[in-house]
Amino acid sequence: MAWSADEREPRNKNRNKGRNNWDQSEYSGKRKEKDVRMAMYSKGFAWLSGSPTDNEKLSVGKTAQFFGFVALRYASGRVAQRGELGRAFYELATPSQREIMLEAAKEEASVLEAWWNCRSKILRKLEHHLYTGEEIKKGDIEPLAREFGWLNAKAGLIEARGIAAVEDTLTEAQWNQLHKLRQNPGLAAKGGKNHKRIRLPGLSRELAAQYEDLYAKAFTWLTGTMTDNQTIPLGQPAQFFGFVSIRHKSGHGASRGRISRQFSDILGDEQQARIIEASKQLWPEVKRFMLKRTELLLEMDKLRKTPDKFDAAKYKAVATELGVIEIQCGMIEATTYHQIRKGMTDSQSKKMMAIRSEYILDRKTMENLSITKRGQAIYTLCQTCHSNPQIAPTLNMIINRPIASLGDYEYSMAMKERGKKTVRWTEDLLDQFIAAPTKSIPGTKMGFQGLLNETDRTAIIHYLKTLEGK
Repeated sequence: MAWSADEREPRNKNRNKGRNNWDQSEYSGKRKEKDVRMAMYSKGFAWLSGSPTDNEKLSVGKTAQFFGFVALRYASGRVAQRGELGRAFYELATPSQREIMLEAAKEEASVLEAWWNCRSKILRKLEHHLYTGEEIKKGDIEPLAREFGWLNAKAGLIEARGIAAVEDTLTEAQWNQLHKLRQNPGLAAKGGKNHKRIRLPGLSRELAAQYEDLYAKAFTWLTGTMTDNQTIPLGQPAQFFGFVSIRHKSGHGASRGRISRQFSDILGDEQQARIIEASKQLWPEVKRFMLKRTELLLEMDKLRKTPDKFDAAKYKAVATELGVIEIQCGMIEATTYHQIRKGMTDSQSKKMMAIRSEYILDRKTMENLSITKRGQAIYTLCQTCHSNPQIAPTLNMIINRPIASLGDYEYSMAMKERGKKTVRWTEDLLDQFIAAPTKSIPGTKMGFQGLLNETDRTAIIHYLKTLEGK
């Protein structure tokens, strides 16, 4: 099979020339067929190297993702932290506003549970196809697809009504505070210890997390624009294939762009051709999904401005259609991954699992490594971002380097302010920062969750010292 130079780009030796743009645009909302194809590589890798348990994993906020947080995260250069913004809004809210939000969170709990159950049923059908190749019958999966789309939109509707009710009661002082946070999301983390996780009597941890996240959604919806709400990450639609699990297990150190390139490199020409053909099938479906999603968002927006004109029947019809489109995308991808899996050699499988091990550090293996090897293994997580000066500053010669001093990287205001107070990165300061970046320097762009294990921190600092002068 012949294909164009652009289609062969993932295997082209010069493809890294545009790599930074792709890495940065993962959350920009911009999409071309080429981007959809690259996302297919990362999802295929996650699914083929993972397990059904990995596919079950999603982050809080991934359900009913209609309220514009992805756009804020991208525009802020990753400074915006969902939890910090949610807790900051909670602290601004009055008791009556908190009660409105709590009732919304409680009301949607059963809807979200039904959505998760529906998603699990869909996953089992997709996974059965992956391992057996048996055809997924439209009559079996389409009712689930419609239910999937509606339940997700129904949760969003409950949230939107709660947020709109709170909006009607916001004072001028509250609006001013919210707009200040929008202009500088890093302010939410100032004195981060003050923003403790929301814990209410009788509220489960899961419901408390959903309640907290509802404030983050309220913040971005009320202070953002329709364009913000239209922005979703490249992993959507069809977020069924376990990449979120890799992100979590790597402490958010895994890069979709880098994994896509690594997986692409181990595939043969026929397997590449299958990805290319699938992306051509997906592209019109993705565009249709985005158009329909905007239609849903416009209907939802009426709840804030003209609630009497909200058309519940139209909203539900669009929601169910969105579910059908999303599952259609998932089926195209699942069929492609089955074909790739069927043709994978033992050598390819070993290479694939070796790549996965770069991002998921096995604790038993780590304990048997020397301090240098242990640090080197952990450093692979750091490299994902810190090898790209547009995403994060280089770690070469970091020990005793002045804080926020590299001219080719745009530091957060929080990091610049810390640089004025503390002159250099000492080993002790690095240890504190690596343990919990967002607590050590609230407002930092670094999204890595931190290394809780003291030996791991000692190992990575030891390894960073070996990079001096490289």
